[in-house]
Formats: sequence, structure tokens, C-alpha cells
Amino acid sequence: MSDVIERPDTTFVRWIARVFYRSENGLVDVQHDMEELEELQDLVERGPNWDAIEKIEIRRAISSEDLITIEEAHQL
Repeated sequence: MSDVIERPDTTFVRWIARVFYRSENGLVDVQHDMEELEELQDLVERGPNWDAIEKIEIRRAISSEDLITIEEAHQL
């Protein structure tokens, strides 16, 4: 199984970032699907204002079957 997800526009998703913004109604989260982590900077710059960011969670866009440990990775 591949470790990336193919989006309909033929770009690959390796990373998923969820940006949590504070609002008057509680936290609002915005998901960004990215190929490279460096894309996150431009996505955050587009807004909402980064002073309203509570947290950002980043995870790999892979299935649980593809997960390995750091010890297994060392053997590769």
C-alpha cells in the first residue's frame, strides 16, 4: 500500500495539518492537505489571522497498516 493519498487533482497528500482558531463560538478547525510541510506557511498566511491560532496538529496521511516504529525504520 502506498504511503500517500492521491487527490483528484493528481497531487499527493503526505501530510494533513489541522489549524485550530479561537472564535467567539469556540475553536474552529481548518484542515489542510499537503504534499510538503513547507506548504503550511503559505496556508497559514492566507488567514484567518494567525494571532487567533490556538494550536496546529500535523500528521502523516497514511493508513494505520503502513505505520512502523522508529526501530523498524532504522532497519530499512
